[in-house]
Parts: sequence; structure tokens; C-alpha cells
Amino acid sequence: MTSALPFPPAEPEPDGVTVAEADLANSRLTSVPFAMARFTVPPGGTSSPDSHAVQEIWLLQAGHGTLVVDGRPEAVGPGSAVGFPPHAVHEVFADQGEELVVFSFWWPAADA
Repeated sequence: MTSALPFPPAEPEPDGVTVAEADLANSRLTSVPFAMARFTVPPGGTSSPDSHAVQEIWLLQAGHGTLVVDGRPEAVGPGSAVGFPPHAVHEVFADQGEELVVFSFWWPAADA
């Protein structure tokens, strides 16, 4: 087993977004209280609007774009870290001509 977190190969979805959820159960970590994924959004593309009962953090690794949370837009770029409370509707737009690479971490909300 290596120290690298295993991500299975990801196939593009019809909208061009790719999502690969980390296989943390097959990593060196013995107990992880969250799940994680890496996703990419092609230039000009968007992630689908998402809302769920978990808390979530996104770390933007590459690209510039616009994040919209509950209808409020904000610019994001490499190094941006954003969090979403349960049931917040969120999506990101690769509207600056660059591919976005995002790491997502989520876990159950305390009151869920």
C-alpha cells in the first residue's frame, strides 16, 4: 500500500465533467471521517447544481471560474477554499476559459 490516496480512473460525464471519488478504504488511512473526490470541469462547462444533507468543502487546485452558492456568485481560483452547509445549492462555472480542478471533501452534518 502506498501513501498516495487512490483515485479510480474517471470517465467524462455527458456534460464533460469528470468525477473520481477517492478509495479511502484502500489507503493507508485507518479511519477517515469524511469522503473525498477530485473533479474537473472543462473550459466553458459547469458542474450540475448540487444540494445534499452533508457538509462539504471544495479546494480549487487549478483554473479560475465562478462559484454560485444559493444564487450568490463569487470568483474562485487556485487555492480558493469554500464551504457549504447542508442543503446549500452550489455549482461552479469554468467561465474564464480554463479547466477547473477541484477537490471535494464531505461528511455528515452534526444534526443529520
